[in-house]
Amino acid sequence: MNRHHRTTNRLPMLFSSWLKKPLLRMLVNTNVQGQHHLKQSNQTLYILETDRTSHQLLLKRCMKDAGFERPLPLILTASHHHGNESRQRLEAQVERLGFLADDQDIEVVPVSIFHGRMPRRETSLFNLLSGEHWNTANPLRRALQVLVNGRDTLIQVGRPLSLKALVQSHPDQPSGVYAHKALRLIQTYFHRRRKAILGPALLNRSAQLSLILKDPDVKAQIHALAAQEHAPYSDIEQQAYRELDKIAANFSPATARVLSYFLGLFWTKVYRRVHVTGIDKVQEASIDSQVVYLPCHRSHMDYVILSWNLYQHGLMIPHIAAGDNLNAPILGSILKRGGAVFMRRSFRGDKLYATLFKSYLRHMAARGHALEYFLEGGRSRTGRLLSAKAGLLTMTIENYLRDSSKPVTLVPVWISYDKLVESKSYQKELDGGKKAKESLWGLLVTLKSFTRQFGDAALSFGEPIPLALPSTIDDNLADQAKQMAPKFATEVLTKINAAAYVNQTALIATLLLGSPQLRIEKQHAHQALHMLKALLLDLPNPPADIAAGEPERWLKKALQRDQVSIDEEHYYLTAHQAREMTFYRNQLHHMLLLPSIYLLLAKRYAKPRLQTLPVLIRPLFQLMQRELFLPWQAQDLPEVFRRTRQALEAQACISHDKNGAVTLSDNPLSIVLMQTAEPVLLRYFIVLRVLQHNSAMLREELLQESQRIAAELHHLFGFNSPEYSDIRTLDSFVETLLEQGALGSQDGLISAQFATEKLLQRAKQILNQQAVSSIESHLSPK
Repeated sequence: MNRHHRTTNRLPMLFSSWLKKPLLRMLVNTNVQGQHHLKQSNQTLYILETDRTSHQLLLKRCMKDAGFERPLPLILTASHHHGNESRQRLEAQVERLGFLADDQDIEVVPVSIFHGRMPRRETSLFNLLSGEHWNTANPLRRALQVLVNGRDTLIQVGRPLSLKALVQSHPDQPSGVYAHKALRLIQTYFHRRRKAILGPALLNRSAQLSLILKDPDVKAQIHALAAQEHAPYSDIEQQAYRELDKIAANFSPATARVLSYFLGLFWTKVYRRVHVTGIDKVQEASIDSQVVYLPCHRSHMDYVILSWNLYQHGLMIPHIAAGDNLNAPILGSILKRGGAVFMRRSFRGDKLYATLFKSYLRHMAARGHALEYFLEGGRSRTGRLLSAKAGLLTMTIENYLRDSSKPVTLVPVWISYDKLVESKSYQKELDGGKKAKESLWGLLVTLKSFTRQFGDAALSFGEPIPLALPSTIDDNLADQAKQMAPKFATEVLTKINAAAYVNQTALIATLLLGSPQLRIEKQHAHQALHMLKALLLDLPNPPADIAAGEPERWLKKALQRDQVSIDEEHYYLTAHQAREMTFYRNQLHHMLLLPSIYLLLAKRYAKPRLQTLPVLIRPLFQLMQRELFLPWQAQDLPEVFRRTRQALEAQACISHDKNGAVTLSDNPLSIVLMQTAEPVLLRYFIVLRVLQHNSAMLREELLQESQRIAAELHHLFGFNSPEYSDIRTLDSFVETLLEQGALGSQDGLISAQFATEKLLQRAKQILNQQAVSSIESHLSPK
């Protein structure tokens, strides 16, 4: 009788399942994340957040697509309606664990399924019915979700929960206790994952702005400005509202959804592929924290590539801080609806504006929105990381000091491209041309260039950095945050470099720019690129990932992108191509300068030995460390130098005898690396020599004089680097020397704080003698 009852109960479900299969195929398009966690084993079971038949069918479809054979693994549900049944099944698995061998385990894999995952408007009845929500039991809502958002379905396969590890963490408990604990852990995971993906509901924008105007700090600034200008409070409040309206995003799920669709088409047309590395670390961090993305900034494409890929990987779309120069008619409105938060380049002298912006960020953090801004403050025209502009980071830290109830995690992000959209405009700017003003028309004109493939793009997420409270919190939070910001800024930039993805263009650029006359024989090029790739992977600071494939194919693609030229026997660069390719070569400087300098010293120093080369390099390392955001401290250097030497020996660039005498091998890679190092060392030499020549100078005078001589040197010796005399690069180097105490500033005059004569004398022995003579001849008379 019981068996008959169970059978008749299953008939409607089987009929429903049969009916839903063709509907799901027609209505649902899935994006599966975490597919590597899908594995068929009788010791792996899967658990869904809800008891929806459609979700079970979708998971089974994923299993079949992954090559699973029948019978498919057991699928449970974590919903409270089926809690007892799932708990009993888990209890049986815990008991079964006792009969397995010691090296075997049983894993429970959580699977989340979302139909549409944009944040919803609290005031929209349609969004409340059709969007993802915390309460998903209503059949009408479930049907509308699939009907409206089925084409935008995310299936996220989570990290498995080990029942063996759970038992070992709390031994000698009844199996029912372990089953209850496992189910509770999984339910907590689902709750946090849903919160991380959906994000907070979107408030009515006017209500949101009015709420910020009621912030005590904002009100105090309005009162102060009203008193200062002898104006009514209401007038200043209206002024504040207008400024806040310019700042605040107006995120529209509908706009974002449309943009996501068209961007998907756009990427396939412009970039062949986007390589994504390290996203799993961000997915883990987003469960418990407000995530603040801090990417390097090389292109306007950075905004798009990051947001689009975060959405594709099941992460909340961040609100993006952008310069108000982008708030152009029409374009600004579109960007705001995509999550742009506009800001002035400088807040200096406007306390009300600074308070409004800080309060807005605090409001966004309190509601749990993800945030994105560029720590460098602007796009790098040179390919190297720029020094930090830590204003927004300081605000983030101050807001966290004020309210640490929700953890904040900083996520460094490396972004790079095989070919940059702005290549031509960057060359013009570095040659002294004016930056073009942003507008919708300018964007449409730029889009004309997207008629052919630009190669690959890369998005590499660095190690997340959780903000930590200091041991004591001062009364003046703003000052304390300002003191904390430089340390975190340096750590972020260092971890951006540590997350580097080395693309094929950077490898080709390094090879050809370092080759004599910017050309290399075809057969040598392929071999040298293999050697360069192997060297990078052996270094003490290897890249997070590197381009795959054969160098011959890389060069063929670069030819199609007009980045390289070819004749019967050689690959080579024209003058125009050489200028463009410096951007990509510079992206590898933080990895290659140390081995390059090692080789240069081995060639130029009179008697290079294993013991003396590290001694010679150490003072130069101190100069390079801050400019290139290298990860090591003084105590790490012996091991760093040893591994650098071993990497060079592995590629036959150097060798040493039993007495420690170092010999340089004359292979193409050695020549390339030495040519990479020398222009950088000459730039260091120029700044220090100008300062020694003049004893003490105003900072502006030091930079202008160094820039003049660097430009002359570049013109005479053709370093093929339009940024060689870029004043921001020189200023960053001077700032590094000031921070290290190598230079001092008194009454506006900068002077050396160490005996420069010995260092410069040694530099003259190592550097190209013609270049050194040219620098000496171009020094201004005292």
